[in-house]
Amino acid sequence: TRSDKDFPITPGVFQPTFGGGDQDGVIVKLSPDCKNLIFASYLGGSQTDACFVLKINPANGDLYVAGATSSNADFPGTKTGSIQPTYSGGICDAYISIISSDGSTLRKTTYLGTNGFDAIYGLEFDKHGFPYVMGSTTGAWTTTANVGFINVGAKQFVAKLMPDLSRYVYSTTFGKASPNPNISPVAFLVDRCENVYVSGWGGWLFASKDPYGLSGTSGMPVSPSAIKKTTDGRDFYFIVIQKNASALLYATYFGQNDGPQSVS
Repeated sequence: TRSDKDFPITPGVFQPTFGGGDQDGVIVKLSPDCKNLIFASYLGGSQTDACFVLKINPANGDLYVAGATSSNADFPGTKTGSIQPTYSGGICDAYISIISSDGSTLRKTTYLGTNGFDAIYGLEFDKHGFPYVMGSTTGAWTTTANVGFINVGAKQFVAKLMPDLSRYVYSTTFGKASPNPNISPVAFLVDRCENVYVSGWGGWLFASKDPYGLSGTSGMPVSPSAIKKTTDGRDFYFIVIQKNASALLYATYFGQNDGPQSVS
């Protein structure tokens, strides 16, 4: 929201006032019939902040919120003992925050980023309460040595985190090495076997130059059994990564040639 004075914030929440900049994120809980506002809080520092995804930890009911921030010094939440306590630089860093189920307490925050543009677009939990994040970057994303599947230099990332945000369980990248992301990743899932699913679209829509800064789908990994093994550079893309990023289970393009595709 850009409503710095009159967004319907409720008493007793962790951030009752607007942080600053062009916009803050907001966290809102409604009654099941959407008739009553149970709580609402801002989430943001003195620069521009956005919330993109929210999930409830099935193990303890805490809210996990993720997105992107350019608040390089004062994004809210204690960061002591987190994966990345300080801002990395660039346009914005990704972040993830833990909030109590009643909205009263911001338990912890970590930045996750590079010296480029970083954002988290997917957030899921496995049955054990471990959070997974998915997103894209224009920098050199931090990866871990324990992964069996990685496309070095790619700009789409998947990572599993400790529930307290203290470290990565694993972190990997997928796609083709490029200065910019190949795709806009828009769907994310972790199944009961802890395999990870990502889908998105890549390339330009209506112009000879991509207005979104995407490098396109050419050169991304595909499986021998893929539905479509070739691409015109602006297809739908779907990938399944095995538990602990140990291997590529499946990947395919999908869509017509000489035309844009989109997926949600």
